[in-house]
Amino acid sequence: MDKKNEQLGMNPSTAQQRLVKDTLFRLVVTAGYVCFRCGQPLVRENFTIEPWLDSENPKELFFDQNNVAFSHAPCNFSAARKPSKYPTEEERRQARNKSQREHNAREYTKEKRRERYITTGN
Repeated sequence: MDKKNEQLGMNPSTAQQRLVKDTLFRLVVTAGYVCFRCGQPLVRENFTIEPWLDSENPKELFFDQNNVAFSHAPCNFSAARKPSKYPTEEERRQARNKSQREHNAREYTKEKRRERYITTGN
């Protein structure tokens, strides 16, 4: 067994992949993203990165950072079995932005309720 395998207790490429996913997950959650599909908070155990592929130029679209969404694996997989409800890239982006705005509005409302409760006890 080589030194990295021994120290990490696993294949170094597996460890690297886990580190990248954990780091990305932390950054995504810290930035306030929620599941693109259902709008619920993301969970590390089933977090997926979802590039939209169906287009005339899937390779370019796959690597386009403005074309990536984050979702739960079950939400992502169930959507993959159905045709996209957003036929154009612009409609997909608008839907992602709407989902994020709705999440931000829910969080703002929660914070305002907390402030009111602390201030008035109601």
